[in-house]
Amino acid sequence: MKPKEYYILAFDSTHQAIRVEGQLKEKGLEGEMIPTPRDIDASCGLSIRLSGQNLEKVKGLVDSSVNRVRLYRIDVDRGKAVYVKQEL
Repeated sequence: MKPKEYYILAFDSTHQAIRVEGQLKEKGLEGEMIPTPRDIDASCGLSIRLSGQNLEKVKGLVDSSVNRVRLYRIDVDRGKAVYVKQEL
């Protein structure tokens, strides 16, 4: 069985994170607000964790009005999370 894929959306401001979280909820898409992992370079302490299941819908939702949103795929290497930057 293939393990679930998870992604992180990282932001430059709390306002951006909260706005995107609201957009996800409006569209019925899952996303969990979490503290930004230390290994991710972001100005904001909040990020959104997503499953890979709705990734394309989420990409379409995050528009150009949200500046400098970064997407990371979470890989696990020897029990440690590794964050791999993805195109958004």
